[in-house]
Amino acid sequence: MDRAELIKELHEIAAGMTKAPLREVSGEGDASMVEQYGFSSLDALEYLLILEEKFDVVFEDEELTEETLFSIEGLATYILGQKAPDSASLA
Repeated sequence: MDRAELIKELHEIAAGMTKAPLREVSGEGDASMVEQYGFSSLDALEYLLILEEKFDVVFEDEELTEETLFSIEGLATYILGQKAPDSASLA
């Protein structure tokens, strides 16, 4: 999955959780999940759990930053970063 597909899927999952309309995905700027989908802290936690299961990643407490927690771009970077070591470790 490339970055653009991942970002689109992250938006679709968030919109589905909140019944909010799917936001137009643009490469410019990145509003927070709270601003885009009205996520509460519990929504954000549930969203992370869904993402962990769907993408087979683990969000380690010490690695979570505000950017990762509240930004689709940050989440995409984190998920892709979690996937990259798998292929690198085989070399």
